[in-house]
Amino acid sequence: MAHADNSITTRKLNGSLGKQIVFRDWEGKTVVAKSPKGRSGKPDPAQAARQQRFLIASRYAKAVIKSADQSLAEAYATALRPRQNVYSRALEDFMSPPVVQFIDTRNYKGAVGEKIVTLAIDDFRVTGVRVEVYAANGTLLEAGNAEQNTNGIDWTYTATQANNPQAGSKIKAIATDVPGNEGTLEVTL
Repeated sequence: MAHADNSITTRKLNGSLGKQIVFRDWEGKTVVAKSPKGRSGKPDPAQAARQQRFLIASRYAKAVIKSADQSLAEAYATALRPRQNVYSRALEDFMSPPVVQFIDTRNYKGAVGEKIVTLAIDDFRVTGVRVEVYAANGTLLEAGNAEQNTNGIDWTYTATQANNPQAGSKIKAIATDVPGNEGTLEVTL
């Protein structure tokens, strides 16, 4: 890939020259690259699934830009990386689900009012964390939304049901981001 500083010969060039090279404007500079090659054959199921997910992500990013309420587009604009625009930032957020990194159960012994703390992160923003507590036999005892702590990444859930006996119980945390992606983590006590 070559870069030109918009000299007399390359200024305002945009598009392809035959099937050999492509000219693009990127941040005020002309970029020259090889033409992309067409695909041959049908995609395998995994490729088809990725293509479908990318198509949906592209529609999400376009909807963010075209929305009458520009607050989300402005929020994405504040989190741009170098050489990135709002469209690509929204697309990246859609393609990157949140991650629940850990569930801290040290202060949870199965009593009402005890705290379960989770650490959930996303490339843009986690909008909520839901915590589910399952008994040792697999039945759902309780579920609810955790409250975000002041540090912005920890979320605390306060138990509302007694859980006795506690051994073998499972706690599941489900984090959600702006586009609605989910990331989960489950621990067994």
